[in-house]
Amino acid sequence: MPGEGFLVQHSAGCSCEVKSRIYGDPILKLSPSASLGGDIIIMAFDLPTGLNSEKVSALIQKLNSDPQFVLAQNVGTTHDLLDICLRRATVQGAQHVFQHVVPQEGKPVTNQKSSGRCWIFSCLNVMRLPFMKKFNIEEFEFSQSYLFFWDKVERCYFFLNAFVDTAQKKEPEDGRLVQYLLMNPTNDGGQWDMLVNIVEKYGVVPKKC
Repeated sequence: MPGEGFLVQHSAGCSCEVKSRIYGDPILKLSPSASLGGDIIIMAFDLPTGLNSEKVSALIQKLNSDPQFVLAQNVGTTHDLLDICLRRATVQGAQHVFQHVVPQEGKPVTNQKSSGRCWIFSCLNVMRLPFMKKFNIEEFEFSQSYLFFWDKVERCYFFLNAFVDTAQKKEPEDGRLVQYLLMNPTNDGGQWDMLVNIVEKYGVVPKKC
């Protein structure tokens, strides 16, 4: 049916109220006297189609007149939604009392941010602990960017040699091997053997001198 299109089924001895799907206001009320001896009365309503400025204004006015909506709007637009959805009773019920304290190892706390260099950070964080203890240093970091730079150099060298090899073997440019090499030639991720090779070849340097 066009427009809002209502179908109302009404039987003997029953009354019903038809409401607008948009505004929620009653637009028709059927009483028992309107029935025809138990027959089903089917009525259709053809209301204007689409959203117009009047409907939008009415919706906005109805929302703004609801204190709960105004409160939710103010909170949702000025605070983190995850904090708003937090179950406060659970937080208050958690007891942060511990019998054992683990001393902090290694200052400052390192931060890889939005990168895939966790393999470099984890290795250098482990390496710095005996170094700091031996030389009695309170705060120290090995340079993560230094190893990251040489890792990129090695990846580019490998990528270029792989491309030369595929060209010499006359691999098709649209073949699966060439497409795989082009998919992500110098990503950030790495593993233990790659890190060992880089450290043994280029060494490590302090982050600050």
